[in-house]
Amino acid sequence: MKHLAPDYVYTSQGLQANSIVTISDGGRIVSINQREAGMQSIGSSEISALPGIALLPGFVNTHSHVFQRALRGHTHRPLSKHDTFWTWRHAMYTEAKRLNPDLLYEGALTTYREMLAAGYTSVGEFHYVHHQPGGRSYADPNVMSEAVIQAGHDTGIRVVLLMAAYAQNGFNQPPEEGQLRFCDVSVNAYLDRVEALRVKGGPIGVAPHSVRAVPEEWFRVIADYSHTHQLPLHVHADEQRAEIEQCLTAYGCTPIELLERLGVLGALTTIVHATHANAAEIELLTQRGCTVCVCPTTEGDLGDGIAPYAELLAAQIPLAIGSDSNTRLDPIEELRWAEYSARMRYQRRRVLVAGELASPGSLLLEYGTRRGAAALGLETGVIAPGMLADCVAVDLNHPSLAGWNTEDLLDVLFFGVSANALVGTWVQGKKVHP
Repeated sequence: MKHLAPDYVYTSQGLQANSIVTISDGGRIVSINQREAGMQSIGSSEISALPGIALLPGFVNTHSHVFQRALRGHTHRPLSKHDTFWTWRHAMYTEAKRLNPDLLYEGALTTYREMLAAGYTSVGEFHYVHHQPGGRSYADPNVMSEAVIQAGHDTGIRVVLLMAAYAQNGFNQPPEEGQLRFCDVSVNAYLDRVEALRVKGGPIGVAPHSVRAVPEEWFRVIADYSHTHQLPLHVHADEQRAEIEQCLTAYGCTPIELLERLGVLGALTTIVHATHANAAEIELLTQRGCTVCVCPTTEGDLGDGIAPYAELLAAQIPLAIGSDSNTRLDPIEELRWAEYSARMRYQRRRVLVAGELASPGSLLLEYGTRRGAAALGLETGVIAPGMLADCVAVDLNHPSLAGWNTEDLLDVLFFGVSANALVGTWVQGKKVHP
């Protein structure tokens, strides 16, 4: 057993003072008790005191492309006369082309360490660099996936491998040369690789890349596999207006409407971005119980647009966050920019709130923790008995938190602080940073 005694613990009941969190040898939270009672039954010598610390649930990075961390800051020189997501994409292909299992492992190792330092305890790794340049399989068809998994193991972060399916460049178009190493020869070949990893027991999900990159017959088979094994299904949709226009031309409907036709939408489904989702699509997501993962720092970096936050909130669609291209790794900043960009879109303050009289802090924390955990099928995201013991330590004496009080700690955190104020990270009860 481990016993952590911070000054404060944030639970589903709010900020609790003078509590002891007891953690089993298996890494689950056993109990949260008042310190005085706990010290009588445990003994002070067995308790790890954490003075000046508030313990929060660990943040969940629901959507990451770990290899794209290497692009940070290097794609802002002119790539064309009018740079967009589509011109950036070619720089990304160039980076993907140079990877091998060793380089992918080393890049993932350093990036996952950066995530842990920033307070992320779990990551949904939307992984699609599968094969050799040119598309030929490695001798071990999953060697690139295993490199990512090993990097997670070696750093201590929990990796949920979201195995991406990829088959074409666009609607009914063959893949470009730079995409060939993303592609499997058939949906059965793709699922054979997924199954080989699933039976090993690590957390895994399926991830048809997008409606433009995956044929409709693949979607039906992948959705069936997700339902059979109760695996998360993540898919990019409505990130770019061009994607919507192409889908309308090819199918006479929008991407999310197409996903509904193909049986993809459901409680296991997370739509990544939904930046340009319309009212009809939002209604479909509500009806099917889907989650939306927003990635504000990447959406800003790529000029994607601003998600329809107010409409998603009104429809009671759960939101999660992701670092996506890893242009920044700071869940506090990610959540702050969700609220800030929403304010700019609607030209008012306090958009992401749980009620008219609420402040944003508690809902932003939920988006950054519990909602992401649910989207990845994880029993974490809240400090409560029975849950995995994933926690981060907030330094209450950090200069950027000066003036905080128990009523507005979360608001001070999300609107005045960076991840530099987070000074400890635990994953399943094990301290993994620093």
